[in-house]
Amino acid sequence: MAAGADGVATRPQVSNRISATDAPIIVRTKQVLASAPGAISLAQGIVHWLPPPAALTAATELLQAGGAGLSSYGPAEGLPALRQALREKIAAKNGLRNHDVMVTAGANQAFVNAVLALVDEGDAVVLFKPYYFNHLMAVQMSGGSRSVEFGECDASSLHPDLAWLEQRLAVQPGTGSPKVRLVVLTNPCNPTGVLMSEAEVQLAADLCAAAGAWLLLDNTYEDFVYDGRSHTVVDSPHVLHVFSMSKAYGMMGWRVGYLA
Repeated sequence: MAAGADGVATRPQVSNRISATDAPIIVRTKQVLASAPGAISLAQGIVHWLPPPAALTAATELLQAGGAGLSSYGPAEGLPALRQALREKIAAKNGLRNHDVMVTAGANQAFVNAVLALVDEGDAVVLFKPYYFNHLMAVQMSGGSRSVEFGECDASSLHPDLAWLEQRLAVQPGTGSPKVRLVVLTNPCNPTGVLMSEAEVQLAADLCAAAGAWLLLDNTYEDFVYDGRSHTVVDSPHVLHVFSMSKAYGMMGWRVGYLA
């Protein structure tokens, strides 16, 4: 640690990006829970089942076999066999037949990859309140703390206000507002659990396409749909999809997600 002119040690400063990044609310929640014995936490998406037996067996066999495959570098985009299996999954289950797949260290890394690949400094990113806190943090850490814009949800239904989105996307650069480069929707929503209809998702995609903006659909909770309803995605070149193994498969600590 260096010493200043007065002989007092000075500490190097963190980047402006990190200084402008919100602290994760989960940390604060855990502090509150620690002071409230017996409280039931609804703060984090933690499931209470184990990974599928096939996953446990495969991991055990890999550890027991040892060899180079246990510690060598793999393809940055994911193992070919896994990527092929995921392509088949998104085609059969989600109807995505024109999307490739990249395996990531959880859905959060998939989101960060998308932000870094698509958004430049000064571009606007739209999140709808209430939003998943990690989405905001990812944009902030990427240098976009001043360019996040918050759309509102209907007060009674909690569905995103797509009329507001249409108006915002119609704003032209040079009028005092930056161009919207990326719109983010989590469906079903974290934290509300609201499921957008097929018509709503398609409308959001159409609005983004007309405005030359990317749409990112976070499908982490795609399997948490009830009452005979169905989860919807859009198969279009300007729409990215984030998926996760953490919730439905109980593989939270394994950190496996994918981007399509």
